[in-house]
Amino acid sequence: MTKKQTATPTRSFEIDAPALRAGLKDVGDVVEKRTTIPLLSNVLMTVSPSALVLTGTDLDSWGERHVSLDGVGDAMAITVHAATLAKIADKLPAADRVRIALGDGQLAVSAGRSRFTLPTLPADDFPACPQRDWQTEFEIPALTLAGALSTVLFAVSTEETRYYLNGVFVHAPKGADLRFAATDGHRLARGIIALPDGAQTLPDIIIPTKIVKVLITLLGRHEGLVTFCASASSVRVEIGETTLQAKVIDGTFPDYTRVIPTGGNGLLKVNRDALIAALNRVTTVSSDKVRAVKMIIRDEVIALSVSSPEHGTADEEMPCEWSGVPLTVGFNSRYLLDVLGHLTALEVEATLTDSTGPALWRDREGAAAVFVLMPMKV
Repeated sequence: MTKKQTATPTRSFEIDAPALRAGLKDVGDVVEKRTTIPLLSNVLMTVSPSALVLTGTDLDSWGERHVSLDGVGDAMAITVHAATLAKIADKLPAADRVRIALGDGQLAVSAGRSRFTLPTLPADDFPACPQRDWQTEFEIPALTLAGALSTVLFAVSTEETRYYLNGVFVHAPKGADLRFAATDGHRLARGIIALPDGAQTLPDIIIPTKIVKVLITLLGRHEGLVTFCASASSVRVEIGETTLQAKVIDGTFPDYTRVIPTGGNGLLKVNRDALIAALNRVTTVSSDKVRAVKMIIRDEVIALSVSSPEHGTADEEMPCEWSGVPLTVGFNSRYLLDVLGHLTALEVEATLTDSTGPALWRDREGAAAVFVLMPMKV
């Protein structure tokens, strides 16, 4: 006589489509996109009657989002492919109520007349977020933190051999202020903000590029204060109902202050928008191999020129103020446009020494954000 198999009881909960969509979006950027470990492509769903907790990880970082439920959900924990569930949630009408049910290892997602059945993997094997003892904990406005990170992110190095440059350096030198810096050896960006209460004990940390990008995205969706925690090995940011925790880069960031010029042979003042427009015009003839723009700077005029063997030449003059002797200098046009894009003043200034020395760009003297560009041979 054949023994009758007993089906696993179905457990389920309901959630509004926009709430599910928002929760998956907050943890989705942490989930590993390319991996040979299927579990790391999944999102962990932990359900209680009052809350759904979504967790994603790539083993170096963990994103966690709490979503309130109406108190009638069944307790469960399961993992499902994050990208697939997110795509489903994105395509459901905002007015839909979504029912998610787990039975016999399958996750059934239904809303309106739509039905989906997704394979799952056990929650027991999902990597847990490590518990840390934090050396520093302070609150900071989301807008302030996002702005500081965004100001310097573009200068982060992508060269893997110098891994300690693959992130944003955050430190509080002598407890005076909070500083953010990034460099790839050709350009440097540094921003300063007022030191939040409690940040005096912040250890020097290098936040990896991926985490900086995720943070900027999350912070952009939040208003008000966030909680920033750090130790020598990890960082944790609590942003409303979302928490991001990650390992920091194990390395020593170089003393970038040594390359920030403290003086120069001339001060250049120029209209930012006009310079951007002129650069965009003359670089029309640039190629991927030739990105250099030559600048001949005189008392009241900058002469810009670009020459490319494949596409020809371009020249343009524009007004400026220059306090030094005539100077010829070259810059990587893309790097210079990046810097100008992060300046905000109508008239910006640059301190220049010679054709080979670093150039300091800023909105004005004493500005919190400064940018250093190394010249190119032209």
